Amino acid sequence: MSDRTLPALELAEGRISHKTKSERLQDANYLILQVSIFGRRFFYSATHNRVAKFELTIDGKLWFRDDDTDKRIYVAYRGRWKHFSHGGTLRGLVEGLANYIRTGERIGAGHFGPWPQWVCEGDLWGYGKETMEMLRNALRPRDCVAWPPLSATSNSREQARC
Repeated sequence: MSDRTLPALELAEGRISHKTKSERLQDANYLILQVSIFGRRFFYSATHNRVAKFELTIDGKLWFRDDDTDKRIYVAYRGRWKHFSHGGTLRGLVEGLANYIRTGERIGAGHFGPWPQWVCEGDLWGYGKETMEMLRNALRPRDCVAWPPLSATSNSREQARC
């Protein structure tokens, strides 16, 4: 094994959770809940007073229950998700969380910014910098996001990944 492969292995090991599938499901649903509380309240339907969530069936299949339609979406499906009421950015987040639940691979912190100014003026979600920082702080104690070390600089590769 060459020295050039060691950092990649260390990164991969740091991105894998050692929690059980059930614990990862709880962490992913906590993340969805926090997103539904802050800013524009994605994953929350005020009309139905409902928050989206992941569900695991007895046969082991992972589903996402949409907050607006209340329909289950089979997240392993790669085509268009019928009944998914959000856009591509949030679908990417849901897909990453589904992969985390199935495999233990944490999602990239780049989903939650900060973003460069040229990406939607640095506010991809339209939350504002302060609100997005509050969301990041609420998510830090959970296992599902691969946060860079606190000493890392703001232009870290992990933070730029979406």
